[in-house]
Amino acid sequence: MPLVEIKNLNKFYPAVTTNKQRVKSMWNILTNKPIKSGVHVLDNISITVKKGESLAIIGRNGAGKSTLLKALSGVIQPTSGEIIVNGSIGALLELGSGFDPEYTGIDNLKMSAALAGIRGQEAKQKIQRMIEFADIGDYIYEPVKNYSSGMVVRLGFAVITETKPQLLITDEALAVGDEFFQRKCLAWLNHYLSDGGTLLLVSHSMYHVQKLAKHAIWLDNGRIRMQGSAYDVSQAYHFDSVNELPGIKAEEVDQSGFHVMQADILSSQHKVIDELTHGDTVYFKVKLFSPTGEAPGLLFGIVSFDNQPVYGVYSEQGNHQPTKIGEGVFEFTLRLADSPLLPGRYHVKFHTMTPDQLQLIDTVEKPLTVKGETREMGVVRLPIEWLS
Repeated sequence: MPLVEIKNLNKFYPAVTTNKQRVKSMWNILTNKPIKSGVHVLDNISITVKKGESLAIIGRNGAGKSTLLKALSGVIQPTSGEIIVNGSIGALLELGSGFDPEYTGIDNLKMSAALAGIRGQEAKQKIQRMIEFADIGDYIYEPVKNYSSGMVVRLGFAVITETKPQLLITDEALAVGDEFFQRKCLAWLNHYLSDGGTLLLVSHSMYHVQKLAKHAIWLDNGRIRMQGSAYDVSQAYHFDSVNELPGIKAEEVDQSGFHVMQADILSSQHKVIDELTHGDTVYFKVKLFSPTGEAPGLLFGIVSFDNQPVYGVYSEQGNHQPTKIGEGVFEFTLRLADSPLLPGRYHVKFHTMTPDQLQLIDTVEKPLTVKGETREMGVVRLPIEWLS
């Protein structure tokens, strides 16, 4: 039985810009009529979360992430659809939610323990551990309304550590705490997940998504745009969020002059490819035309998805000469063994150089996607040795 089952969930916020719209919306609420106009924040969302699963919800601001978590935790009611929860829920959503700002921190901890059904000596022990985890000093005896946002998060997370819900829902709460507290929370979350806890996480930190979640859902304008492994979904979202390389377009060049006739990326089986797995051996083969019959030069380069240079080299640097395969036709072949390129999207560039290597004539680009899973940063894996 799934721990959480969300079926065809929709959430409309009625248009209330004008007085007429406000009156109409109020009338629809009073007469229990369906909302037919406004902002469609969640559009037919269906999700199943199994016990022990860690699921991240990612997307741009306004995509519907927080609304989905609020509907799941009961803070708001969906316009239509069904939410079935077979277990206890603990939620860290908006700062201070669940706490009475007029009460002290310790009084709020006592109320949280009581609401969780914790009584007697067990309650005293758990509350003491909550105080130690929150680590806010004498502020624990001050009203919560006097707390900073970081202190409220500390108090809220402290409650979670002792109530240990079957499903934990958190919406960027870790982004508010200081670095030390974030590390402490991450350590606790790792332990919580290893003990069979279930996590539903909203975060803009792709590191935290890949670190804590096994699966992810990408929300875009209230709809599920992609779902799958946390790595695949977060990578796709990251690529979409940055400036992509401009589309590759064939340029018209003088076919009677120096130019690239053909360029291919080949697998180790010498099949034309546009994607490979990190660590594969890959070949680059390019045919160049020389109207004079002299061997032309080649400038070879790779750039990343955001158009940053990764590597570039001229054929003259190693005094490399192409193979003549026809009248005025020359061929260079390059091999990249055990490709160190990290998973991501790249463009491979082939530039024709004049025989004297002084003039760049034309360029042909080929897209290349490198597959694989890693939390390493950058574009290439360096041969780093950990000596201690």
